[in-house]
Amino acid sequence: MDKSEYIHLLSEASINDTSKFRPVSSERPKTRGRPSKHYHPLLAKEVLVKSTITRILPHDVAQSLCPTGSRLAHLYGLPKTHKEKLAMRPILSATNTYNYALAKWLDSKLKPLSVNQHTVTDIFDFVNELPRDLNITPGDLLVSYDVSSLFTNVPLDETIKILADRAFSNNWFNSEYDLNISKQDLIDLLSVATKGQLFQFNGSLYEQIDGVAMGSPLGPLLANVFMSSIEEKLDVEGKLPPYYRRYVDDTFTVMPDLSTAKDFLNTLNHAHPAIKFTMEVEKDGMLPFLGTQLLNRAPRIETKVFVKPTNSGLLLHYHSHVDNRYKRGLLSTMLDRAYRLSSSWSYFTEECDRLKSVFSKLKYPKHLVDSTVKTFLNSRVTDQSLLRSKSTTENTIRVVIPFKDQDSANIVKTQLKDLSVKLQVNVQPVFTSRKIAHEFPTNEPKPQLIDQQCVVYNFKCDQCDAGYVGYTRGHLFVRVDGHRSKTSSVRKHYDNRHPGRIPDDLHSCFKVLKKCQNKFDCLVNEMLLIKQLRPCLNVQSDSIRAKVFV
Repeated sequence: MDKSEYIHLLSEASINDTSKFRPVSSERPKTRGRPSKHYHPLLAKEVLVKSTITRILPHDVAQSLCPTGSRLAHLYGLPKTHKEKLAMRPILSATNTYNYALAKWLDSKLKPLSVNQHTVTDIFDFVNELPRDLNITPGDLLVSYDVSSLFTNVPLDETIKILADRAFSNNWFNSEYDLNISKQDLIDLLSVATKGQLFQFNGSLYEQIDGVAMGSPLGPLLANVFMSSIEEKLDVEGKLPPYYRRYVDDTFTVMPDLSTAKDFLNTLNHAHPAIKFTMEVEKDGMLPFLGTQLLNRAPRIETKVFVKPTNSGLLLHYHSHVDNRYKRGLLSTMLDRAYRLSSSWSYFTEECDRLKSVFSKLKYPKHLVDSTVKTFLNSRVTDQSLLRSKSTTENTIRVVIPFKDQDSANIVKTQLKDLSVKLQVNVQPVFTSRKIAHEFPTNEPKPQLIDQQCVVYNFKCDQCDAGYVGYTRGHLFVRVDGHRSKTSSVRKHYDNRHPGRIPDDLHSCFKVLKKCQNKFDCLVNEMLLIKQLRPCLNVQSDSIRAKVFV
């Protein structure tokens, strides 16, 4: 697939739908009064979210949720390779955007309201309940129903109102979280967290005017709320089948015959004008559902791992630049998945043989695979894995460390094990490898005004050789304006050495030295650059000792 085809398919799946998306101009709108010095639609969104949060929520909560130096989201697509006709799944890269923190906070508070008795929250729980709750008769059909493009078709205003009604039933939201807000306040918070989501695609700005963005923390929650409201309506009308389970947009039922299955499909498609369902019926007594192959073996349903025809077996290669612990962990994880999804020993053995073939192609040593399988089976027999997982997760401190090589990693593990004994806590290393994406520059640059946040910067005086190194998690232009205050080292330098000569275009004296990922990254790079450049205006010789543990 070349770039033009990628853009075409992604456009067809997203921005070409003018009922859901619209272009946004980056030009400053005409307004009365003195215009702000800096303008971009993203900055306007930040102001809206901040004003809404501070108006409604307590000060300490608002401070943690208000956007500072948010990034502009961008749209990308993942090919649906399992479909007969190639299509794209549009996804919004929303991490650290202007409403991301608010959306995560709302999701954590409101998640209990998004489920009902039909909701599947975990595939393993679903597999465990099948033999307990479901007996089928010969001739019954296994049927699944799928919602086409659920996320972008969720009617936001309607769903937000449903969620707010649930949250304020008996004033549950305020009582549960010790707050004092109104139902309209919650609607306002949900609106700024989801509606009018701003993003960039192919160099242009857009906003999503309806539906929820796939990539937003509130996406699954709102989709579940909307779907559960439809189910409750159908349940009241007596139109739901006796056994009905749903995971977001995938639904599983058992039908007595094909005609009944088609009738229920028609019922679903008339339940709400915003969404359309498709139907898949078991073939040769088998139906895939959520990575599990369901097998019609009346009077019971058997299960095993489902492998898509397009599966290429691409997993972590043995020669990948990561700690060996993660390679063994991958083996154990795949075995655990096979064990929990297989309803019989023969299905588990069959999946183990497939996994051995997959890992052999990935150059995993045969003795490592065999020993991991043996250890896994022994732990299952004695249930030691469950006891160990509970004991090791309690009172654990994890330290993130860049992975250099295996010998270095082993030395670090030994040293941290000794430290754990001294501190009486479990100190565990988490090794990270440099991603290949870091080696390539972005192909879609964003406007400099809003793309200079979470950076380490350097100030160079335009009158002499004085310099200063600092960092900011917010937008750089805001930090530059802050250096005009009398408490700033930069302002003090001009007042003492060059009175009255602070430049109007102070921003031209600043340069980004390093784009960072988070506050810790900023502090480390600030310290290293201060030691390297030795700027005369910095009071401290480093920053990490003074601030990292504050």
